[in-house]
Amino acid sequence: MGLSRATVTHVLNGRAAEQRIRPDTQKRVLEVALELGYRPNAAARAVRSGKYGSVALIQSQLGQYLPAELLAGLTSAIVARGMLLVLTQVANIDSSDDAYVAQTMRELSVDGVFVNRHGGTPPPFIERIRKLRIPAIFLNAKQEFDAVYPDDLAGGKLAAEYLLRLHHERIAYVESEPRCIPHYSELDRRAGYLTAMASAGRTPWIHQIPVDWRSPDVPGEDRRVEAAIQLLQTPNRPTAVIAYEFTESMAVVRAALTMGLKIPGDISLIQFHNRVDDSTFIPVHTVSNMMLEVGEGAVGMLLDKISMPEAALPSKVIPEILIEGATCLPHRRYVEP
Repeated sequence: MGLSRATVTHVLNGRAAEQRIRPDTQKRVLEVALELGYRPNAAARAVRSGKYGSVALIQSQLGQYLPAELLAGLTSAIVARGMLLVLTQVANIDSSDDAYVAQTMRELSVDGVFVNRHGGTPPPFIERIRKLRIPAIFLNAKQEFDAVYPDDLAGGKLAAEYLLRLHHERIAYVESEPRCIPHYSELDRRAGYLTAMASAGRTPWIHQIPVDWRSPDVPGEDRRVEAAIQLLQTPNRPTAVIAYEFTESMAVVRAALTMGLKIPGDISLIQFHNRVDDSTFIPVHTVSNMMLEVGEGAVGMLLDKISMPEAALPSKVIPEILIEGATCLPHRRYVEP
């Protein structure tokens, strides 16, 4: 090719622009590299730079909650920085000892990790990560340091205050029965709703539906829908409902349809979700938990952590927003004739 080794190296390592290498030279180098089947040696690059150029997303178990928007936020921000994302599952993440965690990090060959664990992370595991100076950011976990999570407390208030401005007074909050280890959002969304109702002088109305939909007595019957029907059959039933998530929201929708009630004519509905979803019903008013922004924010935070592994970075709280759909109307008493 008649080019120096330095020129070829700069082109293959993406430094052609900063070295002011001519476009036609870059093209020649890349064409020959393609013909020869060249692939960068990541191990050699890591030895030279002391960095792998990749980060890992650690799942604590199969089926762990990982919304598409969160993954999209992570991947787009990582790719924009010329890095790679490794997705893996680590068994026994809570009970693993120091040697296990350190070995896992070496085998992954990454510069830092995102930890995605539903239900809270045990303090001993967090301390173990910090002691080993492993750059780690926790996703959708409410803790003081090294985490990025949506502001579900403010989101609960946002939903209730919106319905209160529409002159609804009987506003029910529908959630699933408590889990043994609740996610912080289960507590915060309810607390935000309760705060708004108390500030408005309104009586809160918490209604729980079963986690397991299967009925032991009636094959095919959905116990969640039956529980929602019980709510809507109550004398002086609620005129509006806030649903913890999509599952609870759809239970209310199916209950209303079963009873011949109209949404939003008879009942206004707001749900928490990643986005407005109209795949199974009309677009539902949604308090978005901003998972795309959580992912993007986590990438920037992890890069800071990689450069300062011993620093405890204050957690980043992502504000939630209300996205209007087609499931809320003012209370009938206040609708103009």
